[in-house]
Amino acid sequence: MKLKMKNLSRAFILLISFANAVVGSRAFGETAIRTVYPTKDWVVSDFIVTDPEFGAKAEPGFDNREAFQKAIDAAYHDGGGVVYVPAGRYEFRSVQIGKRITRGRRGGAGTSTDYEYTLQLRPGVQLRGDWANPDLNDGKVLGTILEVRTGKDTQNNLDRFIEMPSSTGVTNLSIWHPEQDVNDVKPYPWALYQTSGDSATMENVTLVNAYNGFYSAPSELHYVVNSYMTVLKTGVEVHVCTDIGRIENVHINPKYWVNSGLPGSPSLAEATAYTRANGTGYRMHRSDWEYVSYLNVSGYKTGMWVGREPGSRAAPNAQFFGLRIDDCGTGLHVEEVNPYGLLFSNSAFGADADGVAAYFSGDFNTSTQFNGVDFTGPVVTDGREGGVISFENCTFDKYGEYALKINNGNVLLTQCEFRPPAGHVYLGADAKRLKSLNSGLQRKLDVVNESAAAEVEMTTGDEYVFEPIPKNLKTDIAVHPKPKSNTVLKVDLPRAAGLNDDAPTEDVADELQAALDAVKAGGGGTVYLPAGRYLVESPVTIPSGVELRGNWDVQHHTRGGGTALFTNYAGGEAGEKGESLVKIEADAGIRGLNIVQNNLVTGEFDANNPRPTPFLIQGRGPDVYVINVTIVLGDKGIDLASFNTSGHYVDYFAGVVTRAGIWVGGGAEGGFIRNMQFNPHYGSRPPLARQGYPVVNMMRYVQANCSQLKFADVKNQTIFNNFVYGSVYGIHFLKDAVTGNYPGEMIVIGHGSDGCTFSLFVEDADKDTKIIGINSELVNTQIPGQAVRSYVRMGDEANTAKVHPDARLILYNTAFWGSPTVGGIINNGVVRYQQANFQSPGEPAIDVRGGKAHVYSSYFQGIRRGDAYSSGRVAVSLETTGISAELTNNHFPGFEIKSEKPEGTGIYGSDVR
Repeated sequence: MKLKMKNLSRAFILLISFANAVVGSRAFGETAIRTVYPTKDWVVSDFIVTDPEFGAKAEPGFDNREAFQKAIDAAYHDGGGVVYVPAGRYEFRSVQIGKRITRGRRGGAGTSTDYEYTLQLRPGVQLRGDWANPDLNDGKVLGTILEVRTGKDTQNNLDRFIEMPSSTGVTNLSIWHPEQDVNDVKPYPWALYQTSGDSATMENVTLVNAYNGFYSAPSELHYVVNSYMTVLKTGVEVHVCTDIGRIENVHINPKYWVNSGLPGSPSLAEATAYTRANGTGYRMHRSDWEYVSYLNVSGYKTGMWVGREPGSRAAPNAQFFGLRIDDCGTGLHVEEVNPYGLLFSNSAFGADADGVAAYFSGDFNTSTQFNGVDFTGPVVTDGREGGVISFENCTFDKYGEYALKINNGNVLLTQCEFRPPAGHVYLGADAKRLKSLNSGLQRKLDVVNESAAAEVEMTTGDEYVFEPIPKNLKTDIAVHPKPKSNTVLKVDLPRAAGLNDDAPTEDVADELQAALDAVKAGGGGTVYLPAGRYLVESPVTIPSGVELRGNWDVQHHTRGGGTALFTNYAGGEAGEKGESLVKIEADAGIRGLNIVQNNLVTGEFDANNPRPTPFLIQGRGPDVYVINVTIVLGDKGIDLASFNTSGHYVDYFAGVVTRAGIWVGGGAEGGFIRNMQFNPHYGSRPPLARQGYPVVNMMRYVQANCSQLKFADVKNQTIFNNFVYGSVYGIHFLKDAVTGNYPGEMIVIGHGSDGCTFSLFVEDADKDTKIIGINSELVNTQIPGQAVRSYVRMGDEANTAKVHPDARLILYNTAFWGSPTVGGIINNGVVRYQQANFQSPGEPAIDVRGGKAHVYSSYFQGIRRGDAYSSGRVAVSLETTGISAELTNNHFPGFEIKSEKPEGTGIYGSDVR
């Protein structure tokens, strides 16, 4: 094969010569694609739309639909990849017709509806351009711009510009509608439209003036991240999401059109007048476990709307962190929520002078919790009598007549500050309950009570003061990791390729290692494996300064196929104690591919007894990284515990593992584990034509045997927006097997454990252990053979030395549901529940067998019997071996408090006076 050596240095030509000598003339040396604007990674693509074989042109009057679609289809038939669009303006002037098939109920006849689209991505394909962040360029829209000159005045909400099926991505580009006029606004198709589940990503995208932005329905695993938009109707809309959708660092503001520098841009007054009268930033219908962080909306009629699915009672639950919504008519509108509730932390909701910061409609009857939230403008609830809204460490300012107008339902106020001296709370005729602790202006709460029979309880006292939710938290790395060199070595190794059921048969481990070593010898860079299935039957090492990269730029599901390492390696004679398949040296990483343990359930091993193997990936020094890697099927995921991997970075590591997910320790400091997504369905949903992938449902085994996240000797660890479905221990803290040290201080934000025996388990801790959880969603399900299940387990057994009495677990803003036998088991140490929703409490909800418990601002959902709650359930039980339990400012209708200690000892707080 002929080498591409244009613009290469002599040293790199020598590198290629060496690589070809060991790889057999199958190495292509080049640099990453040179972009005009900076990128967080090096750009690698096998499909460039402007190449002659595709024919796209950044020229006025040229319709690029066919050229772009040709490149997309070519990437798809090659097994997937990145379609790159160089900087320039590309016009689109025509559409294609698609059909949406809706299944009939109970076997009845379905319906077919036509819709229009311009571009249709295919599974495994990503469309990527050259993009500049408008907030860093005076608002200017620069780089790759797709000009939409079709679809004007559409009346079909199904129409879309870019259709995004399973496992696709649109990144690093802008979409502009040059014929839109702010003085005569016309509807256009959705800019981006996710049509099915199993992953769709919108990253680094500017929507200049879209009528509607990103639509997801029905869906799983959408990820809208680091994007900026002016939309004239709806920014992001989510329907029927049944596995974690993520919205992160999204900015919705009329200024992006105004400041774009593109022809026809309106004034800020013109754009804001329209969006304030017509626009909604974010709409969430039914979504299971939506994760929303750093959403910023300003200048809209409604900043965020949350409610049920049209035509049904299905409603969402979600957790929100770092939101900033201001200058809206209504900052937050809550129509209805499922019983698991909404969690808002470290956020702000603001309205204009005549607006409402937050509004709860008459259908709201469940739970919403605000912790560390600032409100500018009034909060109004017209919800039903069962609704509970709790506020902890919140502020209220510039609200007009009343800060809180409670026309129905129940409200908890804990350590909240009201800036004006009066008009703090109004209780309407149907208000049911107000409980306040150390709230008001300097703890003086002004209440106007016009209710028929509301229970009002106000408590103050220094003994109730507690440490508020931490602020100014870091959730992402300052500089995204990538090799210092932009050198790319593309290796054309033997592989199974294309849309067929071929599995790889020729071991390429030695050739792959030679390529990695060659790039190291040449000064570092990237070894790129194009789409296809590669057989790797022995361990490989990624040297310092080198990245092993597949064809994925974004998070992805098994369904997308693409670059995959297949292996039957099981550790050799050492078995599961052997070397890892992929060993990453300091300052090196792996990105954008799949790993498949092909022999996990072969021979004597099956889904009830999978083959034990070593960890598939092991970090062996500081600053290692793993990004957008999916384990389709494996026994163990990433080992960050055997060596000190300080500064490690793991982002969107996904898939199914049977015994271990990510284990971290070894004295590491300052690491990041973000967006981990473990769910057994990654192993049972193969790509189109199967592509040689094994198809195995490991659900039952994983739930009974796996420990997904383990943290031992680590400090200053960032653990952000991770999700585990199925595990004995969802997230587990313990003594380090290598150093002998205990977990230090760490903050866990947005963690979800579902289908677990113990959703959060602190097995070992010393006096310096301090684990803070924010926005945790912890869920148990019934698992055969697991007689005891709990959301939280602090200590292995009561009053043992494994957990120091001063070790602390602090949970701010938490939701619990499922089927626990006991909600929380406290064997030692100190556990603080600072605002929790116990939808399914267990019996008891909190069992203090040793140590101490503090329970504040929490809602224990009772079982209703007509107009009353059933009685006899236990919220907190203090056993003789326990030290104490404090209950302060909680709502637990129909629950009891139980103590085995002498009366007047052990149990205390404002709820037991």
